[in-house]
Amino acid sequence: MSLHQEAFFAEWSLIIMSISDLSKRESVKLRRLLFRKSEKDEKEDPSKGKYKFYVLKMSWDQGFDAIKHFEEIIENDEFLKKVEIRELNPEKDAHDFIRGYNRAFITAPDPYRSLSLSDVQHFDPNSTFVASLYGKIIGFIFLTIEPLIKQGITLGNQGIIAGLGVDPRYRRKKIAFLLASKAAQYFTDHNVLELVCEVYHENSVSYSFIRNFGMTRTGTIYL
Repeated sequence: MSLHQEAFFAEWSLIIMSISDLSKRESVKLRRLLFRKSEKDEKEDPSKGKYKFYVLKMSWDQGFDAIKHFEEIIENDEFLKKVEIRELNPEKDAHDFIRGYNRAFITAPDPYRSLSLSDVQHFDPNSTFVASLYGKIIGFIFLTIEPLIKQGITLGNQGIIAGLGVDPRYRRKKIAFLLASKAAQYFTDHNVLELVCEVYHENSVSYSFIRNFGMTRTGTIYL
């Protein structure tokens, strides 16, 4: 089998998995909850994906060099020293988090709808982190830990970056590096063996950032 054929079957297997196994993942449940909906969607099977995402992966061992690079950038940037990265507080942060989330995605091509007050309860405060500047949320990242299963065998934990966003007014200021560094700490604490990020195929900015982090595209899924 040629490399091209192997890549094709690997991608096709991910598409099939998106219809069944992927629907069980917490990260997928949350994102599907936040997708834009129409009257047509209500009549369709919600387990069938319609939005195309690129899958990027790397082993956790491969991530060490990238993490060190991020830490060097953070340490030498005076602006970033003013930004606090902390866990989301659903009660105190609700309105500010909604503003930050909606600002981040209103200019992005991702198929997410505006966040409502009731939506905030679906974000796990232990794995959702916000970037705060002078008390205002200007960025966020939400993560999940899922079983790493290969050939039907559970090998350990898989860390998934389920969402990452920065207020457009603060982009290109390396806020995403701070959030990625926090994600690295979280995943280290949970002994993940593999890191996964699924990026909407039209979001070239996020795709480039994840690639620069050192992750490799391994396939395509539909959520």
